[in-house]
Amino acid sequence: MLAVSLWAEIPAGYYDTTQGKNQGELKTALYEIIRYADVLNYGSGAGATWSGFPLTDACADGTVWDMYSNQIYQFDGVNSVSGMNIEHSLPKSWWGGTVNQAYKDLHHLNPSDAAANIQKSNWTMGVVDGEVLFDNGVIKRGRSFLRDPANSIIVWEPADEYKGDFARIYMYMVTCYEYFSPNDAWTSDASMQLNVNNYDTYPLFQDWTSNLLLAWNRADPVSTKELKRNEAVYNIQGNRNPFIDCPLLAEYIWGNKKDETFSTALITGQPYITSPITGKQFVFSGDKLGVLQSLNIPISGYNITQSVSVKLFGASASKFTLSRSSLSSADVLAGTSLLVTYNSPIMSQDTVELQCYSEELLDTVRVRLTAEAFDTFRLLDPVIEDQSFTVRWEASFDALTYKVSVFTMSNVGEKAWVATINEDFVNTPNLPLNWTETGYVSKNQLSEIRLASGSTQGSIISPLIEIGDSAQILVRAKQYNTDNGAPLTISCNDVIVGTFVTTVDYQTFKLKIDASAYSSAIFKFAAGAGKRVIIDSVQINSYETIESCVLLGTYPQEETSLNHQVIDLQKGDTYYYTVQPQGGLNTAIYGPIEVVTGATAVPNLPISTVKWQVTSNGLLLENLEPQSTVSVFDALGRVWYSTAKTTSDELQIPLSSQGVFILRINNDAPIKILKSI
Repeated sequence: MLAVSLWAEIPAGYYDTTQGKNQGELKTALYEIIRYADVLNYGSGAGATWSGFPLTDACADGTVWDMYSNQIYQFDGVNSVSGMNIEHSLPKSWWGGTVNQAYKDLHHLNPSDAAANIQKSNWTMGVVDGEVLFDNGVIKRGRSFLRDPANSIIVWEPADEYKGDFARIYMYMVTCYEYFSPNDAWTSDASMQLNVNNYDTYPLFQDWTSNLLLAWNRADPVSTKELKRNEAVYNIQGNRNPFIDCPLLAEYIWGNKKDETFSTALITGQPYITSPITGKQFVFSGDKLGVLQSLNIPISGYNITQSVSVKLFGASASKFTLSRSSLSSADVLAGTSLLVTYNSPIMSQDTVELQCYSEELLDTVRVRLTAEAFDTFRLLDPVIEDQSFTVRWEASFDALTYKVSVFTMSNVGEKAWVATINEDFVNTPNLPLNWTETGYVSKNQLSEIRLASGSTQGSIISPLIEIGDSAQILVRAKQYNTDNGAPLTISCNDVIVGTFVTTVDYQTFKLKIDASAYSSAIFKFAAGAGKRVIIDSVQINSYETIESCVLLGTYPQEETSLNHQVIDLQKGDTYYYTVQPQGGLNTAIYGPIEVVTGATAVPNLPISTVKWQVTSNGLLLENLEPQSTVSVFDALGRVWYSTAKTTSDELQIPLSSQGVFILRINNDAPIKILKSI
């Protein structure tokens, strides 16, 4: 198809708003561009339709170009030509014949032999494949079974050389006058009802009509006659037929590219990547750990003259490999594929971004690649007896043994003061992780932070923390230099909850607040200009529920089979167990699963869908369900972190100390024992 015309004088930026759109959104963008036209008066004489036709519809010898018959007619200046009519390609009866802009729009008005015009009437356009009722060698009228093989309708059919012309006129009209649908301007005309849905701006055309117009648009490319006419009409009334400027627009609205996004490069000639499109996602078919997965990504382009570079970005990019880093312009123009492989040494779900770029491309194409490596291991429901239970599982594909841990819970339901934040600011000249500052804050003093200067206030702000029934704040602070009685202000969620007067010596200021109205809080410690304060440490305690796990005396135990029996238990007691494959690629901890001896087996509800990993400053959780409750305890049962109603599937938990921690996700998902941090 012709995309860019040598005849076209398209104004710079005329179609810019179509970039990246498709289907109804693209059609509406075109509507906004072409909807207004400075049309001529309808009829004969100066400033009327017949004064425009010599500019838009003249043959090389000056005769009238008639797309409806082979009759030869001569122009009569600006006057109407005897024996000819002004024909509406899209019948005016379809919108009730109202004398509006559409009635006078030259883009679909053509001079027509009067006899042919009578035969065409307001019948719908189609293919005459039944009885022929009229044929003058240019147009036919007759019966068509194209819409319904069982029931024919009357249609008129243009000559092959004009089928694309009329298809592009129809597309222009339903786009330029898109507002006819929501404003009920389309009437109940019988022919109109065969083609369009009165209430839809998109797709508007019925399927058989859009398929016919698309076929004609493809089979009959834009001619020089159309290009010249489009330019002449634009010079007269100030709007263009975009389907002549770029016939491929039809494919992005109704055709085989409607699931792709349009690029103005197709009109301007600017090189661009046609496939893949930015935002597309490619998913590897999941496979076992250590098994190489592969995926072919089709890459093609338009007007490409330079090689295209491809590169992967993302934290997991090292698990993916590209078959090549550069694609030749010839390969991209012809259409090629890029082989991407994936191999993960650990159970993982990974997403990276593939970028395609070159100096001549206006935009970098960005697509997502998602892959997963999983294991055959899974926990089975335990077999429960009065004083024992048997843990069962399916094999991990390369494990040598399995570590089984069995434990109970202590302090369940008890509450205590737990240090949620305990900072002595030893990380100078930096604030602790997730703390922020405003105004003037000096961090250059060892184990101290100075708030404010002589002319500027200063404050430090804690990260968002979850607090229990009450919060207890302990701040060790003093005045700076000679700023006698400098006040230290403490705010909770931007509301001042306490003010303390500092002295020349350090004091520990204590503040207790009722936290029942808060599920979470941010604390701010501030000093004013000229009243500087030095803070040595901040501790925030939360009064909340504590619990801890206690391993049974002989656990953990190594198991070589696919089951393990736990014996000598008390009937009716609650126990928990985890299983961890050993010696292979998968070292994840599965469970814990809750078991009550002497009771029916509890369905297996592992939290194996949640991914976790130890980071340099704590713990990263991924694949969380919305509204999850997350808590982290140490081996003594102290709460290090707690949050309720998570809003994201990812959560970063700060943990500053070494040791073994216990993770609990939701009340019905037991504890997970973590590795040493």
